[in-house]
Amino acid sequence: MAITTTLAACNTNPALNGPDGSDLPSTLDDAIRYLCSFAAQLRDGAAIPVGMCVPFIAGTSAPGWIKANGALVSRTTYAALFAYASAQGLVSEAQWTTDSSGRFSVGDGSTTFRLPDTRGVFLRGLDESRGLDASRAIGTYQDQANAPHVHGVTDPSHNHGDPGHQHGGTTSAVGDHAHGYNSWAPTGAGAGVGATTVYAPTGGATNAAGGHSHSIISDLRGAGLFAATTGISIQSQGSEGHPRNVAWPMFIKY
Repeated sequence: MAITTTLAACNTNPALNGPDGSDLPSTLDDAIRYLCSFAAQLRDGAAIPVGMCVPFIAGTSAPGWIKANGALVSRTTYAALFAYASAQGLVSEAQWTTDSSGRFSVGDGSTTFRLPDTRGVFLRGLDESRGLDASRAIGTYQDQANAPHVHGVTDPSHNHGDPGHQHGGTTSAVGDHAHGYNSWAPTGAGAGVGATTVYAPTGGATNAAGGHSHSIISDLRGAGLFAATTGISIQSQGSEGHPRNVAWPMFIKY
């Protein structure tokens, strides 16, 4: 056997990286050969555990990695990955489709199994009794949600042709919510019926996750007299909430 002199010539089996037998290696030679064989294992992926999931900047990966895209793959072609997936526990196809797309599924039950699907979603650390994301099981999918919050409304141009006629009020939004608006008409010119308290709710609930509009109505005497709306709208910026991010595909070691 020839003496290993380059990294490319190293074998992943350290025993095959020895001298040619005609010259006993020194201690330093042994150390160099040992380090070279270890580096060769890293190069060939032998030191990376099967099932590890990492992002690659490009759309393709190094040999030995497969996209975590929810595809059905062969149990024989990816035998080591299937063994790992089986040891972790496979979910049914129905469960995978419903809420467990972060797990491996049984596939067709005989020749294939399904990969986790990480496309377009963020990864979140499993709560494991911490209490921040309680009752979550590993690999389960979670849809978007907005935390409780309050909307302030400022409308300095809102008037009804009476400089002394003003409305004070508040709106609030918590989760799926409806907004109510209180307006008070003071006594004096243009006030209509003296000191009258008028309450005008907006109506049905709105979904906090999407764009929505709120009409704020003042209605003297509650009989449709002098009704006016502000036309104020509270709009969302899109169909989901997300922080600043970049998109990289995820790959699984097989």
